[in-house]
Amino acid sequence: MRRRLCLPASLALLALAALPAPASAAWFPAQPVDGPTPDIERLGGVDLARDGTGGVVYLKRVDGAPHVFLSRFNGGQFRPPERVDNGVAQGAREAAIAAADQGRLAIVWTSGGRLLGSVVGGGSGGPGSLAGPTELFSSPGGAVTDVSLDMGINGAAYAAFATTGGGGSDVRAVRLMDTTWQGVGPSIDVDPPRAAGRGPQRPRVAVSAEGNGLIVWGENHTDGRPRVYGRRVTGLTPSAFPQELSIPEFFGQLGGRADSPDVDIEDDGSFAWAVFRQEFNGQPRSVARRLLGSQFEPPGPLDPGAPTGAPRISINGRGEGLATVESGGGVLGSTLDNDAFTPPVTLSSQPSTQGAEPEPAASEHREVTFAWRVADGAGNGSIRGRLRPDLKAAFEGEVQLSRPDLGPVAPGQFAATADRLAGFAVAMVQGTPGGRTLTVAVHDRPPGRPGAIARSSWTSPKRLRWRPGTDLWGPQRFRVVVGGRVLGETTGRSLRSSSARLRTGRRLTYRVIAIDSRGQESPSRTRRVRFDGAAPTLGVRVSGSRRRGGSVQVTARARERRGSGVAQIRVSYGDGHAARKRGSRFSGSHAYRRRGTFRLRVTAYDRAGNTRVKTVRLRIS
Repeated sequence: MRRRLCLPASLALLALAALPAPASAAWFPAQPVDGPTPDIERLGGVDLARDGTGGVVYLKRVDGAPHVFLSRFNGGQFRPPERVDNGVAQGAREAAIAAADQGRLAIVWTSGGRLLGSVVGGGSGGPGSLAGPTELFSSPGGAVTDVSLDMGINGAAYAAFATTGGGGSDVRAVRLMDTTWQGVGPSIDVDPPRAAGRGPQRPRVAVSAEGNGLIVWGENHTDGRPRVYGRRVTGLTPSAFPQELSIPEFFGQLGGRADSPDVDIEDDGSFAWAVFRQEFNGQPRSVARRLLGSQFEPPGPLDPGAPTGAPRISINGRGEGLATVESGGGVLGSTLDNDAFTPPVTLSSQPSTQGAEPEPAASEHREVTFAWRVADGAGNGSIRGRLRPDLKAAFEGEVQLSRPDLGPVAPGQFAATADRLAGFAVAMVQGTPGGRTLTVAVHDRPPGRPGAIARSSWTSPKRLRWRPGTDLWGPQRFRVVVGGRVLGETTGRSLRSSSARLRTGRRLTYRVIAIDSRGQESPSRTRRVRFDGAAPTLGVRVSGSRRRGGSVQVTARARERRGSGVAQIRVSYGDGHAARKRGSRFSGSHAYRRRGTFRLRVTAYDRAGNTRVKTVRLRIS
């Protein structure tokens, strides 16, 4: 709520304030962003920056052709959708989004044989304009598919994608710096004549804080056993030493085809994790490998030995996070802490008749979550979610994130992301071809505890102030409670009260309750203070020479019969010089070094912060 709110004084003084305990973070089920409409086709992606800004992109038909739309996430809300590919007549096939702090966004999409992109520069304090569309790559006569996009915290981004090439397809990449896109070398493939990058071999990219990329992908091989590879990209230059991640054997079992890679990277680009699926003795397993410096360490399992697939990983800038795999229609998860995975445990309560497609997300605050799809016997899917509030804690219970009244979620039509303070978003497309809705469920942390400011044991009702607690998804409003009664509410950081009951000097409780846009509350600690709403009386006497270089004497005395008592007197001589003394009396002299008319200002402060000011006009000749 953006406008200022105040209760009428008569009502506020009669209302009893509830005394809520600090609220826990909560899931809020999916809310519509666009639709229902038969024109929504598919989800592109969703991403949040560490500061809680971001957006969701999706494809929606305009005049019969699918085009790219963006809904930005600012101030804790998804904003009205806007078209991204203005001026592009050809329909889009896929879209992806990446976000960095202060509203910076990168959006890429495929359209036939072209890859196109748009950029929001960010940093303006409000939603910036979209720069583009810009053609990033063109493959005449061939399709561009399987796009992956990531952006580092410094705003550099990489997109990896598949396009027509040797053996049918190659993996290529482009880099974004500021608002300029540039191609990265030739193809990323290890063996360009071999097919790479499409379907289960699709590439994935992660970007470090230094602005360099790490790309993983699947690629065919001359021996008929498809491999998974990883390759660094520094600036526009791919590493001369790509590494194979798939392995020839695992715990004595012969390694077969490998695919479905995923990757995430720490702030320090020397540390990353890649996961992939590989067959061993014909059985699919999920494997993780850590990048340390320039080499991938030996592999480790993400499953207990049973067949698994669809491995995914999400880590924060310190390398903490969660890896998930699909197993028998359910979900197994392993938490990553101190560079080691915990043993995999079952995290879903019931199997899905189709792929669960788990999607993990990790915040910078040690919380992790994941979403997955549960399909019934008829194939109608719903989206569930679970959260682990700390890497040392247990996962909380399942929550249904999709809205049953908005229809099912089809395979591949949901994605999850996180900011730095346990803010999570799960975007999805719900419904049937006759009417689909783009929705987003969020996990919203309550506002941080505000700090009620009081001057020792006394304060002034004219200056009720507080420090807001952290809330990346603002805005907040604040309810001021004194002596168990509500004085008022405001979206500012102070409240002024003229209530006569706050001038008595009696000790009363004082606290502030922060309320976010979803109604979650966090109270400050309770202070016990006395209120003093009256300023001290003040007498001022000025004597002495009023000539340049002469000495002007100033004496002042302040009094309070009742209340907090006088704290100090400050004198500003009007020529850039000032003096102050503690207590109720001031005596001092000052020599003016130039001629002119000066405003001598004397201010008396009491211990509650009330002030009395007197001004004397001096003409120095």
